[in-house]
Amino acid sequence: MLRIHFTDTDLLNTRVATAPDPRWELVLSLRHLRRRVVPPRYSAWRRDVVSQMPYPAHPAHPGPPGAYREVAVDPYWEDIRTSVDGDRALRIRALLDGGVNGLLRSYAPTMRWLPPTLHVRSAVDRDCDLRGRGLLLQPSYFCHGTGHLPEDPDAPPVLVYPAAQPQSDPVGDKVLARLMGATRAGILIAAGTACTAGELARRVGVSAPTVSHHLSALRDAGLLRTVPHGTTALHVRTRTGSALVHSSCE
Repeated sequence: MLRIHFTDTDLLNTRVATAPDPRWELVLSLRHLRRRVVPPRYSAWRRDVVSQMPYPAHPAHPGPPGAYREVAVDPYWEDIRTSVDGDRALRIRALLDGGVNGLLRSYAPTMRWLPPTLHVRSAVDRDCDLRGRGLLLQPSYFCHGTGHLPEDPDAPPVLVYPAAQPQSDPVGDKVLARLMGATRAGILIAAGTACTAGELARRVGVSAPTVSHHLSALRDAGLLRTVPHGTTALHVRTRTGSALVHSSCE
């Protein structure tokens, strides 16, 4: 168990990473490649990577780092980024609804927030005092089951954790898709938490111009609203939009 101790200043300086960390994705993916048994989520990925690795192609010796990255990480970057974007949207909603305490509580069961200490499932047993530096929460596609924190007490505190996997109702999704088309249904479902147009495009798997077209139609129908956010804009379902999504799942 990893125990991370917060001060009031640490809570003020805690934030969620805005993008995947390429170094962590590389390191954590390599751990899955070297295991005999991997979580089902990574089975197809591991099989494809092993089949494409240049010599030496054994999982214990995957070859030069550059070659490995080109085969094992780069082709999957959109999936990695979509996973991190989805987790970030979930955490932003928890932060808006419950402040930093709500954010830290949202990580259960991987983490347990017992103020002023965050208890994290980990392969190591140790305590970490943030000492006013705050904590960067880094969601990761290839992180599974446990969290990771640099062992160097003087290194910037970054907690790498498994990005939340989206939950969906296949039956409800199909009903909504028949009503308004698969792309608009996908956008409306994804906009349950505030997202940028780029995040929605990645989640639904369409181009930015296509998303913009459908966002306009969903706004005109009163199903979605757009609010300014710094230099960009966030899109989120209205009550009517949420009611439509929920009714399709009943």
